[in-house]
Amino acid sequence: MKNTLFIALLLFAFSVNAQKNIIFKDDFEGYDNDWKLVSTKEFKVKQEEGKLFISKATQNKIMNGCLWYKKTIPNFDTSSDFSIKFDANAVSSEFVTTSFDIQWGKIYEADGVSIKSLHQLDFAIDKVRLSKFEMGKGGWTYYAWSDEVYDPLLNKFKAERNTFHNYEIMQEDKLLKVMIDGKLVYKIAIEPKIGSEIGFQRCLKGELLFDNIVIKQ
Repeated sequence: MKNTLFIALLLFAFSVNAQKNIIFKDDFEGYDNDWKLVSTKEFKVKQEEGKLFISKATQNKIMNGCLWYKKTIPNFDTSSDFSIKFDANAVSSEFVTTSFDIQWGKIYEADGVSIKSLHQLDFAIDKVRLSKFEMGKGGWTYYAWSDEVYDPLLNKFKAERNTFHNYEIMQEDKLLKVMIDGKLVYKIAIEPKIGSEIGFQRCLKGELLFDNIVIKQ
């Protein structure tokens, strides 16, 4: 009986650990992962001083336009369970309450044609919401903000400007959970999408820093 219990526990531990393999990580101290750099009058993406720097120069009401940025992650399957953990610092934004977004799914071009089917998390200073984009199927769909969701397990938060905070996005059994600085701040049902890319959509003036990204699956 003891041997059977030991084997069962061992198999359980193996199955849990199998979902926690690191498939990608970057502390931005080196250039091994070859992030695409951008340098235009309006948008910049650069890697320096151990950080990934992202910025838009002009307010959106003056210069209407967005940077769709993506990076393909080998062996990443966004239709399966995963976690994305990173540090982010929303240094500035044209709106007091806004911070940044992060995306996963399909964010690419094939034969010059954009193909986008993705989920996005929009982070404000003190709340977060899920949205999705499906090209040719109505575009954007927006879900409830975290402060509109009643769940006694959720924590309130405030992400200070010019300060790094730790974020974790977990997709598990068609449930999306978001942690900030180790606290659960958002939880919502999700229909996973096929893809292998992460990225962001930068539309608002401001500066953002990323560091210590780890993807597990």
